[in-house]
Amino acid sequence: MINTYSVQTSRNKYNLAFTPLILAALVCIIALSSCTQYQYITLNSNLEKNKNNEFSIDNDTVSIKYNFSGENFVLSQTIFNKLEIPLYIDWDRTNVIVNGSDMLDSFYVEQQINYIAPKSQVTIVSNSLLYQFIDIKQLELIPKVGVNKGKNVDWTSLTFDKETTPVYLRNRIALTTHEDFTDPFYLNNSFWFSEILQNMTSPGFDTRNRSNQFYIRRTTGFGGFMNGVSAIAVVAILVLADTKEVDQ
Repeated sequence: MINTYSVQTSRNKYNLAFTPLILAALVCIIALSSCTQYQYITLNSNLEKNKNNEFSIDNDTVSIKYNFSGENFVLSQTIFNKLEIPLYIDWDRTNVIVNGSDMLDSFYVEQQINYIAPKSQVTIVSNSLLYQFIDIKQLELIPKVGVNKGKNVDWTSLTFDKETTPVYLRNRIALTTHEDFTDPFYLNNSFWFSEILQNMTSPGFDTRNRSNQFYIRRTTGFGGFMNGVSAIAVVAILVLADTKEVDQ
């Protein structure tokens, strides 16, 4: 009876020390999630949009759907070949141009298909084109930019037209019916940022899947501090768990 009582008392002491650390770690995790900021960036174009808000073009040769959904500004294009013969993508002449500058290595060429079979489709995906927050304070100073802010400035929305946009994107695709990539024809289409919404709301299913919108995230300085505190708390929990095993 004495040994049983001693072991039980030791476990109670361990549990009393262990429980506050679990709670502290959970609080840190919650605090960390509340210290992440997001920018939701909506794009516009002169192209038509389908029912899924995808920008699209349609001609006698191909139909293309453009999708920007997800994180860090990735351009996804689904190309359908309407011809009875194959189409080839010339990656040496296919690129993305942002604000007049050619984005080198816009695509993972070695991982992309360059052959589109007759009456079939492929999807090509660019590298991330933007992964850092945009300084909206500077953009607020531009004349004719629409500025709206929530109560207590917990969110800020900036709206742009084609002339005031901070980012203007042009995508050029080179296609040909020849396997040696001779006689290509080009499809040039442009897009621009029409809205930047900055807030603390993490993306849900709807915002993750809007075809004409992507998002960027960043952790504030306090969030980074809390991340360190959480790591320390987790290490402490593991040490105590180790101690428990030794005591037993």
